[in-house]
Amino acid sequence: MRKNVFTLRVTEHWNRLPREAVESPSLEILKTRVDEVLCNLLYMALLRQMCWTRRSPEVLRTPTVL
Repeated sequence: MRKNVFTLRVTEHWNRLPREAVESPSLEILKTRVDEVLCNLLYMALLRQMCWTRRSPEVLRTPTVL
């Protein structure tokens, strides 16, 4: 039951954010910085997947923003 409490679920993820995102002066800047962090994580996950499946690296020349 305790694992479903919102503050307990969010705290772990919040603590993993870079300091620049956490100390943002406004909500809009926070959203932008969190979006950048998530895009970088997605890009790194795609790179790892490409390495594991040994696909052609030309696919990942430019990261795409979702």
